Amino acid sequence: MQPPLLEVRGFGLEFRTRSGTVRALEGIDLTLRKGEIVGLVGESGSGKSVLSYALMGISDRAARVTGGTAMFGGLDLLQADEHTLADLRGREIGMIFQSPRTALNPIRPVGRQIEDVLRRHAAARGPDLGQSLKQRAVQALREVAIADPERRVHAYPFEMSGGMCQRVMIALALACRPSLLIADEPTTGLDVTTQAGVMDLITTLAREREMATLFITHDLALAADYCDRIVVMHAGHAVEAAPARALFSAPQHPYTQRLISSTPGSGGSIEALQPVPGNLPDLRRSDLPACRFAERCPRAVERCRTEAPRLDAAAAHAVACWFPGDGERAPSPGEAAHV
Repeated sequence: MQPPLLEVRGFGLEFRTRSGTVRALEGIDLTLRKGEIVGLVGESGSGKSVLSYALMGISDRAARVTGGTAMFGGLDLLQADEHTLADLRGREIGMIFQSPRTALNPIRPVGRQIEDVLRRHAAARGPDLGQSLKQRAVQALREVAIADPERRVHAYPFEMSGGMCQRVMIALALACRPSLLIADEPTTGLDVTTQAGVMDLITTLAREREMATLFITHDLALAADYCDRIVVMHAGHAVEAAPARALFSAPQHPYTQRLISSTPGSGGSIEALQPVPGNLPDLRRSDLPACRFAERCPRAVERCRTEAPRLDAAAAHAVACWFPGDGERAPSPGEAAHV
């Protein structure tokens, strides 16, 4: 098996705020190989986007890395200076943001925005630079299946539909043919048909270019359809990681099981859906349990509060839980008191 293109180990991050320190991420392990599509799933507020911004080096100023490494092609992204990260962004690491209408410059034609990325990273030289970049911008729009790209290259974002703006975002992210793509909720606000078109486009280009792709979503159905592997996050912890088929056929963590049972399926009824109980814990608390799902979990015992289970990154199906699977294993005498 080829070595990972991206390897995150023990990564932690917190935010210093006026209302307290938010322990947003803790002990995150993640691997991503060339040509692989990995889904990062979980409720809103679980830390998915925070992790992606940290990897890109665009975290909020209040953020502080508390530990770990994020190796990308021999470089630790967490230790790299801003100049190095700025050179990597767009050239080696592309990102699709949640809201294309917010991410795109509203007063600049989309073709010019693609040219800006190419100009920042391309090695083109000579008097024909502008024409060359324009042709490449047109080609970038053609590759994401935008009709009449020669005309659309002059359009402004407000002249395009949400789906077309998202395709422009994909063109921007892939213009320099990066080796890693981070897609942060790329289908937010799109209708179901447009969602499928956008995801088909991302996965097709990823396969053709052997590009590693981190797909961030709260939509388990999309993750199941398009991802090779899935990492489940809860309250800043990675709690389960497995091939997509294995995760959905035999989920091991009680949180994953609850997520799947709360997700509508094509053959199920509304009455069969079971919501995840409770809410995410306040990550500013000084008394957070070692397993942050403990206060929502019917299997939790005292050990879950005091001793954090860790994800075995080397395992094909890894789970951070003392009682994985059906949870029928009897607790030891010292664990008998429930949380």
